Amino acid sequence: MTNNYWVQPEDLGDFAYTEYTDEAIRTASYLLWAMSGRKYTGVTTVTERYTCTLRNNRMGPSTKTNSPVLFGGDVYNIPSGDYDEYSELTADGMSPDSRIRLRGRPVTKIHSIRNRTGSVIDPANYYLVEHSTIHIKAGTPWTPCNTEVTYSYGTPVPAIGKMAARTLAIEFIKLWSDDDTCALPQRVTSVARQGVSYTILDQQEFIQEMRTGMYVIDLFIKTVNPDGARRKSKVFSPDQPRARRYSPKPLVLTADPELDIVSIKGADATWNSTGADLDLSNLFPDTGWDPVVSLKNYSGSRSIDLGSDNISLNYGSGVVSITVPYDKINSALGMIDPGTWTLYATKTISGIENIVELASGNLQIKMYS
Repeated sequence: MTNNYWVQPEDLGDFAYTEYTDEAIRTASYLLWAMSGRKYTGVTTVTERYTCTLRNNRMGPSTKTNSPVLFGGDVYNIPSGDYDEYSELTADGMSPDSRIRLRGRPVTKIHSIRNRTGSVIDPANYYLVEHSTIHIKAGTPWTPCNTEVTYSYGTPVPAIGKMAARTLAIEFIKLWSDDDTCALPQRVTSVARQGVSYTILDQQEFIQEMRTGMYVIDLFIKTVNPDGARRKSKVFSPDQPRARRYSPKPLVLTADPELDIVSIKGADATWNSTGADLDLSNLFPDTGWDPVVSLKNYSGSRSIDLGSDNISLNYGSGVVSITVPYDKINSALGMIDPGTWTLYATKTISGIENIVELASGNLQIKMYS
């Protein structure tokens, strides 16, 4: 299940900001997602990079390298290496090379498609069919390898589902707060007959029937999942190409908008210390310091230094300005994981090199702004 909660804290009215609100929302969302047959995932936006996954499904003559592949009990020579990340072609609008079947479904919106150079493909040159497949129109120049697609997919939660989740979350908060008005059914039941009182344990058989014992919630579950299905049915195909999903690592340092440097793919990044309130006039009244910016990858195993050509120190205003070339960022980080940048100032005094660290922050490459 994704982290798309069915309701938000502000939907719970007087119970929006209790110590149990977040846990109650997560619990209610998960239970109703599972009891409704795992149909309503909410809408998720992802970025996927598609490589040449159709290669093994193509057959025919090729002037390039062929590899033997067992297919349907027979061995075929399948063209391999016919596409690489630098290949470009003109889509014909019909062949598999003009289609991309997206991994997440049902697709609700295509936000952008970028080719290997980072250029955005005009939305007028493609369309979505069957909530799953992008068709590139005939005559459109594009790259079948390393194509990046940003899109949203999933099934929104219906209004009655949100109402059920809100009701269930509130009752969980009441239960954990020892509120006597909690409507969740309890196992212990007191019975008094002919002057004799005793306690029995309810077997709660309704749980086996995937019900909660609460009208609004059970009405929703019975409506959307009348047969008690555990999950939606799926069809798997071993021949269906699948995208590679990648998840960038978290930032190395605590996020700080005044210190972090973000480069949009293909563009140089700039930073100045105005917001960071770096006072060089107090640190270096004698001037003469040489600035250095060190770019490091996530693990710190690779480092690239930038010199004074990319950095200016204004001692009068106490402002540092940095221009970080995109090719240097890409060489240091690569395209996926973040890294760090650090600004130093160095000066040789009496034959000894003095190094002072001035500022540091996260360094990232994003595919789009």
